[in-house]
Amino acid sequence: MRQTLISNTGRLLTIAGLCGLTLGLGACNGDEPVASATESSGDASDGTDTGGGTDTEGGTDTVSSAGETTTDSGGPDSGEPDGMGDAEELCDAGDEAWVKQAVPLIQGRKPEGMREVRLLVSMIEQIDESGGDGREVVARGLASGDAYIDRWYDVFFEQLRINRIEIKANFACYGVRSSAADDGDLAAFIRDNDPTGPGFGSSFSVRDVIESSLRLDDITPAYRADLFARMGRPLQGANVSQTELEIVRRANYGEIFETAYLGRRIGCLECHNSEESVTFNPDPEQNHFWAIPGKFERAIYGDAKGRPEAELYAAFRWAGFVLENGGTQPWGMSSACGTFAQDHNGDLLGDAGYLGGELPAAAQLFDIDPLFREGLSEIAESGLVTGRDMAVDADQSLAFLLAVNITNNVWKEMMGYPLTLAHSFPRNEKQLEILQELSELFIAERFSVRELLVAIATHPYFNQDAPDACGASSAYNLQPVWDPFSVTAGDPTARLNSVGDRVQRYSAWVLVDSAARTMWWDRPQRIGDGGIPAYGFLRDQGIFVKDALPGFNGVDLGSLLSWEERMAKGNSPNLGGECTGPLGGECAEFEWIELMLNDGAGQGATLRDAAIAIKDRLITEPEIASKAEEEVIAGVFGLDLDLGITEADAGLVEAGARRYAGLLLNTPQFMLAGVPSRTQDPAADPSIVVAGTGTLELCEALAPAILGDFTWQCAADGVKLE
Repeated sequence: MRQTLISNTGRLLTIAGLCGLTLGLGACNGDEPVASATESSGDASDGTDTGGGTDTEGGTDTVSSAGETTTDSGGPDSGEPDGMGDAEELCDAGDEAWVKQAVPLIQGRKPEGMREVRLLVSMIEQIDESGGDGREVVARGLASGDAYIDRWYDVFFEQLRINRIEIKANFACYGVRSSAADDGDLAAFIRDNDPTGPGFGSSFSVRDVIESSLRLDDITPAYRADLFARMGRPLQGANVSQTELEIVRRANYGEIFETAYLGRRIGCLECHNSEESVTFNPDPEQNHFWAIPGKFERAIYGDAKGRPEAELYAAFRWAGFVLENGGTQPWGMSSACGTFAQDHNGDLLGDAGYLGGELPAAAQLFDIDPLFREGLSEIAESGLVTGRDMAVDADQSLAFLLAVNITNNVWKEMMGYPLTLAHSFPRNEKQLEILQELSELFIAERFSVRELLVAIATHPYFNQDAPDACGASSAYNLQPVWDPFSVTAGDPTARLNSVGDRVQRYSAWVLVDSAARTMWWDRPQRIGDGGIPAYGFLRDQGIFVKDALPGFNGVDLGSLLSWEERMAKGNSPNLGGECTGPLGGECAEFEWIELMLNDGAGQGATLRDAAIAIKDRLITEPEIASKAEEEVIAGVFGLDLDLGITEADAGLVEAGARRYAGLLLNTPQFMLAGVPSRTQDPAADPSIVVAGTGTLELCEALAPAILGDFTWQCAADGVKLE
């Protein structure tokens, strides 16, 4: 969706009805840039970068990480317009806009209205005045605590491609939490030990490991543990032989490993690998392939172009490796996550194994984990080490590609779009620059998700305003990071990106959880022993539920209609999971909208005051900007906004308030990320304050995590740093 955004995005859209609004949102779907590194990334108009195709006419160009280059095509005759070089005009949207964007993306919830926004802005300003970096400090503080853990647990659960329903779902391994998740000790134990050694001391699940890894702030133990645990529930089949079933199981595990761990796929390597690509051109202005230097695929596969799948997937043997009884439980993990044989017997296929080198006969995962453990430790300690010809050791290659893949996925979760195309490589120099810098930071910080999030949230591109807000000379004032195909535009002024190219729907968990936490509804059940009550709704919103339904991050008519069906009335969608309540507090006995109307009635508030409180709560834009907007709101309420809350029938008031909340839950202001919201006038802030959402309560909930290194004091009018 390429457009020049107006700064005043806060105005409520005039609508004919809720259905009309939904259809209007759905109409943008076909204009969105590619949102996933596992989807097709081609530009149908010029045939570039699709299905192994080439951007040049005739011949194949190659690029080596060591600078070895050959080409027999491309250059001035490639048919592509000249690029725009390094031109860009940055336009920061300000601290208020930054807070509104950072809170949902880091903590998976919308701000608690303008009071929280102003509180966090005040922290930023005071830290800046003291000589610190306010946004960095606030981002690091937000990247801690339960809301942060919940948010990023969901992200990595999906990145690991863990099934939530049906045959491969394993509730006892992935859904049961124990006290081992309370701190980082479990993750540290896995990080520092082999899976075949003494156990942790108490049984634990992978559910525990993922959370413990986030608390340790090293996410890699979750990947090492899941490498084994995912084998506890294999694909099943009927009317096939055990040999045929073993072939399919190995392919299933191997493909997930390539995608979730390495960010590589054998099917792409023939045309695109770190040493060469059919879309490489020695002229930087014409080059569509930018690889991080290093011969990673050669180290892992033995050949830059890969090797037969049977040899790579041999290490993911199920038959003879996964045992029904006895065997080894890696690191003392729950037997529900599988028990495994350490020997090399029982191989049904007899395929020679290769991954980072030739593997023993009847290879299995205990042959692979040491490579990851050693490689992760080495690059965290000394960084990636390359030889004179850019050769890389196999263990470091595996570890480095894992780190790059995680970095790219976290950037995509925060920014909406990856830094790579479907073949897993950047298309331009700016994408490569960002990916390499963030990956190296992630590694240097010992695979810290927290520090990676801080770096992304403080990146200049994170908080860009509309170009007209700062007098930029062009609507397209940023390097082509989100839509790299813009460089093919016939209009030279449109070959860069605009902030509009970053606009996307919040990822599904952020969107669903934001609605639940804002309204104090139950969050969705994530995984269940007998299924998920709201499975159909979560599937429709794009959440990964199983291999055959891998999820998506975008909008289409089906997802919007499903969202509207559940949300438009403003009633609880009954998602069956954990309860919610005030920030940092206990679960609420009543929904927020019920308490707001009750408190407002006690204060003598009007329906206009209630509407302002709802608008502030859901989209942090409390101001009613015009008479026309007021008329729309009155129509939704079905009541005169000048009426006191107690002056109309209580049932009609609540029904109208819920309809208005349901309307806002379906607006672009609630559903879309990347759009800088206009600065709000403090005079428009709501007069109704629900218990637990006042400035003092919010300060007491937020300040300990954010201002731990400062001396501070909370009060009803804000926070003061001393």
